[in-house]
Amino acid sequence: MVRFASLLSLFTGFPKAVFATLKALPSHTGLLQMITYIKRNPNMTRDEFWKFRDTQHAPKVIPLATHVGISRYQEIRVAGKIVPTNAGATEPASNNLVDFDGIAMFLYQSADVLTDMLSYPYYIEIVEPDEHTLIDKSAHRSGMVATYAGEHIEVVDDSQNIWEGDRKTLAKYQRLLGTYE
Repeated sequence: MVRFASLLSLFTGFPKAVFATLKALPSHTGLLQMITYIKRNPNMTRDEFWKFRDTQHAPKVIPLATHVGISRYQEIRVAGKIVPTNAGATEPASNNLVDFDGIAMFLYQSADVLTDMLSYPYYIEIVEPDEHTLIDKSAHRSGMVATYAGEHIEVVDDSQNIWEGDRKTLAKYQRLLGTYE
């Protein structure tokens, strides 16, 4: 239960005002997006981490994510360095770069969806223990080294413009692009 409480605080550790703001944001999609940079368990190579995440961890997350109403869950195979940033923070926790080995992205209707997911018994019994195999829990914020959440605004989808901004501004740049052809 202690592990669950600490993990839940990663995502629900946003100040209440931040969650209230996120819930009230006018979004073109009506959805919020969370992007989390993850540090792999040091007992795994990066390739082992990616393979385990793709073949073992994702199948455990999918049923829960669809059950609680996560609109989209994506994993990105990428590695690098980033400044550690706590969920809901606007400033880094430190200016010292930390390694990350992948990104997880969640698209959801409200902050309550994440809270529901992380407090669900299936998460506590199946998904969260699996994270100890996958993630470096000794790293900043239990391996979720940087987390950002905000409103999701679509601009281009399926190679089509879906931007809801000023049409005159868009037309100006569309004409400018035409001068390059």
